[in-house]
Amino acid sequence: MNFNSRLDVAAPAVRHHAESTRSKRESAAICRERSANDLLASMSMLNANQRLRMETSAAMWAERAETLQRVEDLLAERTAKTAAARASAEACIRKESARL
Repeated sequence: MNFNSRLDVAAPAVRHHAESTRSKRESAAICRERSANDLLASMSMLNANQRLRMETSAAMWAERAETLQRVEDLLAERTAKTAAARASAEACIRKESARL
């Protein structure tokens, strides 16, 4: 290595990794937890502006949780219908193959 100054130090190559502690998918439960944490934090704020910001944040997380819950419920319902339809189709196929 060619250093220009006695203060130059060889730095290791920096690799940027995806944050592994972050959940891969936000869920209604996580949003509810964040809402509760923000609401609790708003109680400890010293001035009205900070309190209002935390209460607003809590309300937004709660709204997001409701939206995600509706999506999760619809997805579960659709998955159940698909599984039922598949089971019914497989039963029909078995009946037909038994007749032959």
